[in-house]
Amino acid sequence: MSDPGEISEDRGFKALISSYPIEAIEVFVPELLAERGRPITATVLQQESTMPDLADTSRFLDVAHLATWADGSQAVIMLVEHWSQARKVDMRRVLWYVADLALRHPLAGVYPVVLLTDPGSQTIPERWEMTVAGKSTIALHVRVFRVTAAELPRLRSLQNRVAAILTILAARDAVDGVVAALEQLARSPGPFDDVRRLLPFAVNLAKMPESDKPRFRRRLEEAGMVNVITLMEEEARAEGRSEGRAEGRAEALAQTSHATVATFRRLVDSGVLSSAAARAELHNLMDIGAITREIGQEALSQFQ
Repeated sequence: MSDPGEISEDRGFKALISSYPIEAIEVFVPELLAERGRPITATVLQQESTMPDLADTSRFLDVAHLATWADGSQAVIMLVEHWSQARKVDMRRVLWYVADLALRHPLAGVYPVVLLTDPGSQTIPERWEMTVAGKSTIALHVRVFRVTAAELPRLRSLQNRVAAILTILAARDAVDGVVAALEQLARSPGPFDDVRRLLPFAVNLAKMPESDKPRFRRRLEEAGMVNVITLMEEEARAEGRSEGRAEGRAEALAQTSHATVATFRRLVDSGVLSSAAARAELHNLMDIGAITREIGQEALSQFQ
């Protein structure tokens, strides 16, 4: 598992939204899906935006998705600009990106979203206007998205991994927030390995203090979350190294293997994980030597 401290908030959101573009549209612009249904494609656009002055360095969008629908209706680009501090939000920069996308994709409409993760109360207007000589020359409308208490029930109701991660922003307790988000991640469509891949980002987003880590670990174990497998593997291998004996390592691996199988059984029984996903992950763990092949093969028969 990566060190959560190494994963910036901006980098984490870019990876999340780029991996789940349609889910991001469902979270940020639900009325678009209500109006047109789910798009047939949603592709991530090139992030570099060329500056008009060649002496300036290029700027980078946060994330922009081009969505298209089967009926041939007009494509829409959803631009998501992430800001961690309200005081730094720069609508002129957002305007530049909107104009650049509109020039590069003249047949698509652009819908700008400002994702604000600042926990403060500073208000960001959703309309930015330039007025000259009493005339409005530019008017930019954006959606400023903050995870509020009012927004939380909708996010939790979605089978959606973008929504799951965003719920952490409104959690009063870091441990409760991350565990709930991981459970929602496991229930939502997407590659099974992404639950583990997103764990460091979830912990970082919750700003979980070191003092909460032991409680977090216990909650993962109690919930039967697959992510705890990584922690158990590390402990088992460390124990085997400290004993310095082959039999110690074998015993530790066997214990880890049995614990891993029990974790999968709880997840399948509770409906969090399908039998097919459990079988696929067991095959993967056997291939990398994280569990013994004998115990893994025996467990496969339990998930038909």
